[in-house]
Amino acid sequence: MVKRSETEDNLEKISNRAENPRMPLSSDFYNSDLSSLPSSTEVTGLAEEKVHLDEIRQLDESKEASDLRRRKVEPRKVVSDDKLRSLDHKQIESIFLTLNSVYHQRLERNKRKGNIFKSSFADLSADSTQYTILDSPQVKDSQFYGFFILFWLATAFFILKDALHAILEDGLFIYKAPVFKIFVAGLPKIAFTDALMYLSIFFAYFVQNLCLNGHITWKGAGWIIMSVYELGFFIFWIGYLLFFDFQWIGRVFLVLHMFVLLMKMHSYAFYNGYLWQILLELQFSEQYLTRLNNKECKIPDKFEEDKLRKLLAESIAFCRFELLHQSVAIGKEDEVDPQTLKRSLHKLQADELIKFPQNITFKNFFTFTMFPTVVYELVFPRTQRIRKSFLLEKVIAIFGIISIMLFVAEYAIYPLVMRSIELRSNNLNSIDYTAAYVLFVVDMIPPFMVEYLLVFYLIWDAILNAIGELSYYGDRDFYGPWWSCVDWFEYARLWNKPVHRFLLRHVYHSSISAFRLNKSQANLVTFVISSFIHELVMYAIFQRLRGYLWLFQMSQIPLVMISRTNYLRDKKVLGNAICWIGFTSGPAIICTLYLIF
Repeated sequence: MVKRSETEDNLEKISNRAENPRMPLSSDFYNSDLSSLPSSTEVTGLAEEKVHLDEIRQLDESKEASDLRRRKVEPRKVVSDDKLRSLDHKQIESIFLTLNSVYHQRLERNKRKGNIFKSSFADLSADSTQYTILDSPQVKDSQFYGFFILFWLATAFFILKDALHAILEDGLFIYKAPVFKIFVAGLPKIAFTDALMYLSIFFAYFVQNLCLNGHITWKGAGWIIMSVYELGFFIFWIGYLLFFDFQWIGRVFLVLHMFVLLMKMHSYAFYNGYLWQILLELQFSEQYLTRLNNKECKIPDKFEEDKLRKLLAESIAFCRFELLHQSVAIGKEDEVDPQTLKRSLHKLQADELIKFPQNITFKNFFTFTMFPTVVYELVFPRTQRIRKSFLLEKVIAIFGIISIMLFVAEYAIYPLVMRSIELRSNNLNSIDYTAAYVLFVVDMIPPFMVEYLLVFYLIWDAILNAIGELSYYGDRDFYGPWWSCVDWFEYARLWNKPVHRFLLRHVYHSSISAFRLNKSQANLVTFVISSFIHELVMYAIFQRLRGYLWLFQMSQIPLVMISRTNYLRDKKVLGNAICWIGFTSGPAIICTLYLIF
């Protein structure tokens, strides 16, 4: 299995750490004995945090609020004693039964040895990389960098040959060519539609703001409102983009950007929603334990006092840990100072070690929407400055690669598309039709392979790097060494890391926690959803619902199983060759299927 770290070792060190990466806020957290921690726990995901706290509203405490204001921290809402007293015996018992269930679920899902906490969102590393692989100084200094230059020279000569023939022999200039005319048609309309789509995702911030101000609770109405809105967002914009008059290049861009915006909105809303549940659980447990120590409350019938105290202590310790971990005050799950976990929520917020819910601001959400990532976090790695020469290089690369792609599409692919239309209109017998199709696929493979590589470099190296530079975003780990993959599962992880992280957190882990699926079933659900989205993009291009791409993507599952058999497991060269056959021939085969059948 190829990892970026292995590539780093081969090239001495493939990436440097960012200038200002996410770092723990206090190093004294790491110098304590872990033996005094409570027993290990694990959050099971958004759906498993069903602490029955709907009745509890968050109220200000004036002393804490003024202290937080002095420290320039947003006042937090707390569970008041009056609200606790208003809960009847059955409500209290229901809350503790749910806490007990969550506690056991955390224990069952903990896969770490010893009494160490495991965060529910431990899927993202606190480390960041300053360069993408192809931009790292180590790659540029390597012995193989000449092949990178050779690729671009070969591409330039390929474009120059076709362009000169088209201009000198046919008198066809690129700005008069059909593909270029399609590309520039309706750009103002596309830009206006994209701006409206972008503005419509700010609804997620307003819902979180309502939760912050106590108008609604996430557990009550918040998650329902967001789920309905996301469904409506998807249906409305898909319908608008697919069935209204957009040129196909602009339509594909808008559909892809719509999915990016939907992922950003979902991640922001449901990540903060999860933290609301943790915060409410912590507030309730702290307040109830205080009342229990003061003998101001009764013990629920189904609980003994010692068991109740242990349950509350476990809940408080884990919730404090989780909020600290998500605020990156704790770098790793096993780097926890027990004394830190004993500090109250108010003190942790006042010292700005816990950054939730102070993060719920318009500026914070706007900044997140500018970052080249679709997974929301409380703390993002940032750079100190914009490297102007690096940014200029990426801007030139963006326009240059788009120009090259237009040349390839015009002079190599467009004639083949016209030939496919002619082929469909001819009444050929099955043998001649099959022979013509095979020849058509063979002719399609070289230009599609070039476009495939150019699309990768354009999006994941040029565009994302340029956006990251402009937004001071510090983590440039947008892709891994997918060209060295030995199976399709590995390719899915490395080709598009931002989307992979979203699917890992919000589809894979959420399906396990919400629907009690095992890993294989969760993988299947993730593949099905990803395949459905890709098929929708094909519909946006060809206006035909055929399912070819969906079938090709789903076929990766048995191919992965075959690649992990004893015969192929250690055959790295063979596995990589099979992947490259798929990389080069797959796009051409899929395109021709949609064009001809």
